[in-house]
Amino acid sequence: MLTITALAGQATVAVALALVAVACAVALRIRARRSAAEGPLLERVFEGVLLALPGGLIALFAFNAGGYFPDAPAFGVIVLLVCLAIRATLSTRPFAGFSAGVAVVTTALALYAAWTLLSATWSHAPSRALIEADRSLLYLLAVVVCGSLPRSTARITWMLRGVALAAAAVAVVALATRLLPDVLPTSTNLAAQRLSFPLTYWNSLGLLAALAGLLCLHFTASLREPPGVRIAAAALLPPVCVTLFFTFSRGAIAAGVIGVVLYAVLARPRGLVSAIAAAGSLTAVALATAYRADLLATEQAATATAVDQGHRVALVVVLCAAGAGLLRALALPVDRRLEQLRLQPRLRRPVLWSAAVVGLVSVLMVGALADVPHRVSRSYERFVDTPNLRNETDLRQRLTDSANGGRVDHWRVALDALDRNELRGHGAGTYRTLWMRERGAPYVGLVVRDAHSLYFENLAELGVVGLALLAVALLTMLVAVARRCRGRQRELYAVVLAAIFTWALHAGVDWDWEMPAVTVWVFALGGLVLARAEPKRSSVPPHGVRLAVGLTALLAVSGPGLILVSERRLDEGVRAFTRGDCRTAIDRARGSVGVLGSRPEPFEILGLCQLRRGFDRLAVAAIEKAVARNPGAWEFRYDLALVRGAAGLDPRPAARAALLLNPRDPVTRSLVRQLRRRSTWRAVTLRIALREGLAEVR
Repeated sequence: MLTITALAGQATVAVALALVAVACAVALRIRARRSAAEGPLLERVFEGVLLALPGGLIALFAFNAGGYFPDAPAFGVIVLLVCLAIRATLSTRPFAGFSAGVAVVTTALALYAAWTLLSATWSHAPSRALIEADRSLLYLLAVVVCGSLPRSTARITWMLRGVALAAAAVAVVALATRLLPDVLPTSTNLAAQRLSFPLTYWNSLGLLAALAGLLCLHFTASLREPPGVRIAAAALLPPVCVTLFFTFSRGAIAAGVIGVVLYAVLARPRGLVSAIAAAGSLTAVALATAYRADLLATEQAATATAVDQGHRVALVVVLCAAGAGLLRALALPVDRRLEQLRLQPRLRRPVLWSAAVVGLVSVLMVGALADVPHRVSRSYERFVDTPNLRNETDLRQRLTDSANGGRVDHWRVALDALDRNELRGHGAGTYRTLWMRERGAPYVGLVVRDAHSLYFENLAELGVVGLALLAVALLTMLVAVARRCRGRQRELYAVVLAAIFTWALHAGVDWDWEMPAVTVWVFALGGLVLARAEPKRSSVPPHGVRLAVGLTALLAVSGPGLILVSERRLDEGVRAFTRGDCRTAIDRARGSVGVLGSRPEPFEILGLCQLRRGFDRLAVAAIEKAVARNPGAWEFRYDLALVRGAAGLDPRPAARAALLLNPRDPVTRSLVRQLRRRSTWRAVTLRIALREGLAEVR
């Protein structure tokens, strides 16, 4: 329940938003009276901002842990709502791009977000449903804002350029932290072996690098691109591919290869041969050099010898990038010859069919000689039956190991949960609880928050209904793009299809949905591709309608604004608690509760701080509130057992509840075992609290 202070704060925000709306209304009137020459310029400037927005959001989220934590998606929602309000009030035709396809995807995502939020009514973690619904709203708004622009080749191209530039820039910065750690050091809490900065998760960084490589290949191979773009894209390919290698992400590499093959088959760009000849060879040199840097594939990546290896690899990568750009520039005359090459219409189909037959026969012959069917069969059996990799010391060897890395067990837990509730699932954001309760013995100590599959996790958390709504949105985008992969703009729509398909494929084996840095562009680009083409004539909505849409968008800011403020205060409270400053921690936790009272984490901080200060009964009351807000989380039950024991109350029911929710953890089993004797309750709980840093000596 919100406090009086929070209500006053919301009222202040509402008044401020109303003033902004009034200002927009005044600007709308002024805009209507301007000359026709001034209006289009303003609209073109804002249109450029919208086209650059997906790339900007990629960079923003990438350097905020990929956008995983609740404050980043909330901020993204606020940005998109403000953009929607500005476009609705200041643009002459703000809804010119809306089409039947945009309406279908928007409706499906809106229902998906509503279903996610509604799952709070049957979930044991209502606050998680709110946070997951906010993330869904981010993707919905990306479709709405970008789908409001009329579709054109130029707009899609510019948006793709922004996405490619942002993804490549993140990949280059990430690579610099691995090859030049003495120049660009990163946080020590990141994994030493696998490159994960700045997204903090190597598989997500790998996917972003794979997408950057695919887009760079398109821009360097497409003869419709200016020479400067072709040269720059070729120069970016070596560092982007080396970044992908150092993530050692098998899923990202496989998805990227499939995406490249799909693009080559569908697009058949005339400049593909010259692009591969210019950039492909030097990219292979850079990858071979990176592969031979053995220390960079181990935990010794920060040693002096490894730093020297990194410097050598960095030099080679820079030289390869420069060489790829130079060779691509030298190949521009070949591009002009290829651009003038035209097959007669009667020969085009036979040539294409002949090339397809030759390619298929070549693949089959190579497959037979290399015993590919037997290798595939063995790899499949190992993937299904073997969770653990053979060698985690030298990560280069994992690239050829088909062990599933535990994913099959993650999916099994999700499917078992579906059997108990097929229609609606267990509630958004609850997979972590399911995993802690159902995980097998080999995974004791492994905390998994997501099912490592968008589709399996949706089945577990939102049931068949949630997965069906999501499937409608994704399939609508894919089908719409696939239908346009013909004609003169074949290359452009082919790379869009290949990029979205690469994301959808990788999302089936990892938690890309929870990482907006690798996902928000999918819905932004999908919205623009689904939009209708520039209409010759379209009606101008009345000022009142446009103002109502803008005002609604501005008023909707208060929802993600509460999540943003609550998360920021909670983060400050956690940091203060970690350094032992309970006075600040309590103040920030209370501030978080005042803004959004449905979250359990602030009450946990309050309870543990009260325990540190010796107020045992206050600690019990606070932790009980945390348990009430998320009764399925074993951690809060465990904390409750400790504070009840310290207060002289019976801790055994809470300890047994923690054990039921986390039955394989030695921590919960040990607590239940030590609490069998009533005479030792207080001593045992205080000793455990002291050992775990929950309380101080008093």
